[in-house]
Amino acid sequence: MSSGLAITSFMPSIVSSSIFSSRRANSGADALSQSNPFVAAMNMDIAGGQVLNAVKGVSAIAKESNNALANGFTSAEESIKALSKSDKVLNGIGKVLNFTSNYINHLITLTGAVKVLTADDKKEAAIRESLGLGAMFTAEAAAKRIIGMPVIKKIDGKRVAVAREGLYKKNPFAAKQVAALKDYCNTKTFFNKSLKFLPGMLKGIGFVCASIGGYQLGTALANAIINDND
Repeated sequence: MSSGLAITSFMPSIVSSSIFSSRRANSGADALSQSNPFVAAMNMDIAGGQVLNAVKGVSAIAKESNNALANGFTSAEESIKALSKSDKVLNGIGKVLNFTSNYINHLITLTGAVKVLTADDKKEAAIRESLGLGAMFTAEAAAKRIIGMPVIKKIDGKRVAVAREGLYKKNPFAAKQVAALKDYCNTKTFFNKSLKFLPGMLKGIGFVCASIGGYQLGTALANAIINDND
C-alpha cells in the first residue's frame, strides 16, 4: 500500500475517532458532574479507545511513508510498547484501551444500559437511550454504505483498511463530482502540503455528522413520546 492510498484509507477513521473521543470525554465530564462515576469512567474509557483508534490509523499511514517523521513515529511507538511491557500498570491500561478500541459500539451500548440503571426515572432514560442509540447506529450504518467508509480490520496482526464501494457511485452526478474532487486534491497543494488527505477527512466528517444527527433525531423522538405520556 502506498502512502497516498494509506491516507485515503485511514483518514476517515482518524478524523471520526478524533472528534468522537472529544465528545465522549465531554460526556464523561458531564456524568462526573452529575455524580455518576460509573458512567463517567465508562465514557472516559471509550474516549481513550477512540483516541487509540486514531493513533493506530496515524501509525498505519506513517509505516507506509519513508521519511524521518514516519521513522520517528514508528520508533516512538516501539518505545511505548517496550515501556508498557515493563510496567504492570501501563500494561494493564494498554490492554483495557486496546480491548475498548476493538469494541467501541458494544461498550457505547453497555454505557447506555448503565445510564438507564443509574437514572432516577429509568423508564424515561430507557426510552431516550434506546431511541437515541438506535437512531445513531442506524444513521452510522447508512452513512458507511452511502459514502463508502473503509472497513478497518486486523489481518495477520496488521491493521488493514478494506475498501467499501459507496452507494453514491450509483448516482452519475454525485460520482462525477466526487471523482473531480479527488483528482483535484491529488494534484494540488496548500502551503506546499498535499491535499490528498482532504477527501478522506471530509468522509470522516460526514460520518460524524450522520452519527450526531441520528442521535439527536432519536432523542427528539424520545422526548416527544415522553411528553405525550405526561
